[in-house]
Amino acid sequence: MITLNNIKKVFKTDEVETWALQNVSLEVNKGEFVAVMGPSGCGKSTLLNILGLLDTPTQGTYLLNGKDVSQMSEDERTDLRKGQLGFVFQSFNLIDELNVTENVELPLLYMGTSKKERRQQVKDVIERVAMAHRAQHFPAQLSGGQQQRVAIARAVISRPEIILADEPTGNLDSKHGKEVMDLLKQLHEEGTTIIMVTHSQRDANYADRIVNLFDGEIESELKM
Repeated sequence: MITLNNIKKVFKTDEVETWALQNVSLEVNKGEFVAVMGPSGCGKSTLLNILGLLDTPTQGTYLLNGKDVSQMSEDERTDLRKGQLGFVFQSFNLIDELNVTENVELPLLYMGTSKKERRQQVKDVIERVAMAHRAQHFPAQLSGGQQQRVAIARAVISRPEIILADEPTGNLDSKHGKEVMDLLKQLHEEGTTIIMVTHSQRDANYADRIVNLFDGEIESELKM
């Protein structure tokens, strides 16, 4: 599903070049759960941004379902993200002014889904993440674990092939963190491909494979 060949990413200022990624080659199969680990500043989030078509590599190729997406235009990347990629972030990124239903519904609005279809899909996915009883609540009225479950609902509402998760339990206590990881594991068991950046060995243990990054390069891989 995903093939990275010799990916390099450099960030330039007037005086300094910083290589965030160097010679990264990686394959991810359909339905796989991959955890990416490494110290802060090793390039994990940069890698996730490239995988999520939020950034482009300086060098190298990225094949997504056989299509070279390395140097696509912003409009092309935006179109490709719809329905293929779902994002879960450490900071939840919910919109404070929208309630749970409206936050989850947002991707379907961008996709032009009819109102009737939106209502049914939102109802189904909110029930799935056990948030139906909070459907009309706003983010400020929810716990961190509840907010992250809403964020996952929003990520999967468009039935993406791939979920990209950046430290999904980073702002949660252990109990709520486990609830979120159990939900991601369930989605994986149903066939969703998941790539997760994490500092947590406990979270990484949910994955099929752990990729260790160090100084922008893949240092090792471990099958679980």
